[in-house]
Amino acid sequence: MWDISVAGHISAGQDALSAAAREINEEVSVLLGYRTEIKDFRYMYCFRKEQKFSENFMERQFYDFFILRTSGIDDKTLLFQTEEVQAVKFVDLNEIQKMTQNNEVVERPEVYQVLMNYLFRF
Repeated sequence: MWDISVAGHISAGQDALSAAAREINEEVSVLLGYRTEIKDFRYMYCFRKEQKFSENFMERQFYDFFILRTSGIDDKTLLFQTEEVQAVKFVDLNEIQKMTQNNEVVERPEVYQVLMNYLFRF
């Protein structure tokens, strides 16, 4: 399935924004002569998910979502970590909506709604 972003976990002593910058630099390096910095991100949304795997194991996670706003990036300027990323593709808003409706993306309806509301403003 496709996902809308890079993902990762926060390291001990790290905040969510620093982790986002670290993860994007690790998983999808931008080959424009600079590293992605914290100032390039805009906080979008946080949601909590609980999933019970067994009687003795309940997973509780917070998902923080940020948008990286930049220009001059396309699939030719990205170097991705093949151990974690199989492919990268740029799509427009209509394509994201189709992919969501066709269950081609990881299920996160709350996030897609916030993302669509934000992107349709531009």
